Amino acid sequence: PNFDATYYHLTLDVSTDPAYLTGSTRVVGRARGTPLDVLALDLDAAMQVSAVRTPDGAPLAFTHDGDVLRITLPAGVPPDETVAVDVAYEGVPVQDGLGTFTFDALGRDQPVVWTLSQPYGARAWWPCKDHPSDKADSVRVTVTVPAGLRVGSNGLLIGEHTDRDGRTTYDWRSRYPIATYLVFFAAGPYEVLEQTYTRPDSLAARYGPLALPILHYAYPGSGVLPGWQRVTDVLPVLEDWFGPYPFPEEKYGHAHFTYSGGMEHQTMSSMGSSWIGLVVHELAHQWFGDLITPASWPHLWLNEGFATYAELLYYEARPEAYDYEPIFDIYWNRARRAPGTLLVTDTLDVYTLFDNRRVYARGGMVLHMLRHVIGEDAFRRTLQTYAADPDLRFGTAATADFQRIAEAVSGQDLSAFFRQWVTEGTGYPAYDVAWSATATPSGYEVTIDVAQTQTAPASNVEVFTMPVTLSIQTEAGPERITVLNDRRTQRYTVSVAARPTDVVFDPDRALLRNDPVVATRLEATPERPAGFRLGAVFPNPTRRTLTVRLDLPRPQPVRLTLVDALGRTRAVLHEAALPAGPATLPLALPPVPPGLYTLHLATPDQTLTHPVVVLR
Repeated sequence: PNFDATYYHLTLDVSTDPAYLTGSTRVVGRARGTPLDVLALDLDAAMQVSAVRTPDGAPLAFTHDGDVLRITLPAGVPPDETVAVDVAYEGVPVQDGLGTFTFDALGRDQPVVWTLSQPYGARAWWPCKDHPSDKADSVRVTVTVPAGLRVGSNGLLIGEHTDRDGRTTYDWRSRYPIATYLVFFAAGPYEVLEQTYTRPDSLAARYGPLALPILHYAYPGSGVLPGWQRVTDVLPVLEDWFGPYPFPEEKYGHAHFTYSGGMEHQTMSSMGSSWIGLVVHELAHQWFGDLITPASWPHLWLNEGFATYAELLYYEARPEAYDYEPIFDIYWNRARRAPGTLLVTDTLDVYTLFDNRRVYARGGMVLHMLRHVIGEDAFRRTLQTYAADPDLRFGTAATADFQRIAEAVSGQDLSAFFRQWVTEGTGYPAYDVAWSATATPSGYEVTIDVAQTQTAPASNVEVFTMPVTLSIQTEAGPERITVLNDRRTQRYTVSVAARPTDVVFDPDRALLRNDPVVATRLEATPERPAGFRLGAVFPNPTRRTLTVRLDLPRPQPVRLTLVDALGRTRAVLHEAALPAGPATLPLALPPVPPGLYTLHLATPDQTLTHPVVVLR
């Protein structure tokens, strides 16, 4: 905690026969808080440290116990002063986690080498402060490999030279802040393809022009290059949603490796296939994961949930090329099987941490639901504001940071949403719906009863508070209304002009919920307190005032709210107990945009609704 890493230079010599790594890493940083006498770095015990020196060559004493390298500094370094050490080491890195440091082969005789350090693997092959919260300002990776191999890494290639024995050294440097788990190299007999992403005029008008180098390193004959080249079609979709590409002064690219999935290494993702979903997913991480890194691993959904939902945003933007619904089905159903809270409590087991049902699928569906709760425009602005936040970009974030921005952009209190879906809640709501209809002089009154039936251990949430869309099918066509569902059992009464034939609950699957939700038609409306009715609502349309007449069978609390088309409460117009009998309530409307709203009359027994048109 008393050292802030600012720069790493990894100098690596890789042998494939036998498999062996010889390395030297320069670590530069600043002392923080108190004078620094001992510098503690993470380095796996399998790496044998031969020497630690200052940059001018003076030896430093050290101990290497377990996975911690402790270096005794010549004198206590005052706070904010620079510390720099060179660590020389060698060995065979332990392959752990998702791969860490892997010696592999294509066929029998073509060696390849690659790294994948997420979440705790950087320490397996280089000394560092291995925690996502401490991002270095820049990094340099210099790798020497046997003849026939090419190396890809972070940033820009600033040098390449071949020795007399045929071994080649590749020198890469990135000047953007970077977390240790995003530092990588991949070595193989690569075919190289270069592209340029030219930012479209519509985006250039917003962000400025960009000609971004795209660099692909593929295994010979693998056939992945055509798929990877589609990244130039993905980039404008993600820039439109998230903002400008975060590393415009360097590059983006792909490096082939023998792992089955992908890894969002900063400016050059490691790729095991050319599936378009993987191309989208890893590119999205350049914003969510690389530009903004989770402050700690419990908040991993801020990486994986965002990248997963980016896949759906891309399919949605390209309906002529991709079928959105089957992919949405996969993630929606997978998310319903997610264990525990979205915040991960066990971050030591890599398979628990990266449970696809949880941080990927459920994380993506939480964003899908947030889009429903705050609306399309506010959701887009939330993602862009989050990615552009000066306190977060090129730094780290926790869930509370994203919640703060979503609330500021939308103007809503989202504490219940994040509590039930992210930080505390497990499972999802199970709904039971029944409805009936009664003819009236002006059409039909439809009564809809919604009950939440989820119980532990399937869910620990008694009531999920969410806006719910109800589609009332009538002989003249469907009529939609969005209501706030915030009770275990709740009744809604809706007036329609034509004869109703069915009620469809959440027709767009905006909610993570049980499936199917069957709305059972009842022959008669279940009894409700006699005389409970919402009478005249006038003037309607209106501009500033509204008068509501109602009739209550007994004294009880009454809450009148104005709800917009997204189910958001825009104003509480009345909240107090009223006596039994008829009542007339003159109400003043707050400033709201013109449009169609719904007046909700809620008592402990039920909720009645009435449409209201607000004019300019």
